[in-house]
Amino acid sequence: LTDNNAIVISGKFKYGENVFFSSKSTYKKNLEKANPYLRVLNIETVFPNKFVINAVERQETYVFKLDNNKYAKTDEHLKILEITNVYQNNTENGIEILNSEFTTQTNVEVGDFFVKTDTFLTEMFICFREWNTSYVELKSKIQSVELNYNNHQDRLLVNMRSGVQIIVRNAKSGLSDKLNLAFSFYDQTTDQNGQPVDYTKSGIIEVFESETDIFASYRQV
Repeated sequence: LTDNNAIVISGKFKYGENVFFSSKSTYKKNLEKANPYLRVLNIETVFPNKFVINAVERQETYVFKLDNNKYAKTDEHLKILEITNVYQNNTENGIEILNSEFTTQTNVEVGDFFVKTDTFLTEMFICFREWNTSYVELKSKIQSVELNYNNHQDRLLVNMRSGVQIIVRNAKSGLSDKLNLAFSFYDQTTDQNGQPVDYTKSGIIEVFESETDIFASYRQV
């Protein structure tokens, strides 16, 4: 982020106006647009004539390849932090999202949000953080996510950097429970008989459900 003074200036505040009648939503929009990595939590009114900006730094989370062959880097709320011509899928960059609805939105600019029909990707990253709260660790373990995998609507494919593929059926229902089960399976070091196992090697972990329960299975490929 830039220095505090530059951030304040970018908000285009009208000095001398009555703070109780100010358009804080407009100031928030100005701040967010001018500072892509800024997430304004709120603008607090302090009597008699001050504002306090409460904000945090956004983290690069996802990467989308657009139809114009550019790459848009976003946070988990799908705010565009950077647009670039070159992208290398490595542990320092965001998780690549494949087969998304956003590829055609080529007129977006840095500081914009992708226009979305639902909050699935935001909710998915919340589920990822239930497994590991560190952005750095998650990006070091998860390479990409494919939506509607293999032309099956609501089927999710999570490609781990270790080579393991996690397939989640009916991903828009109970995603938190399903991913928690998949990741707990991935983290196991012994099988049900107490024998050493390593599910982080190449293989497929598939999560599916019956009418009453959720199951996970593993197979090598």
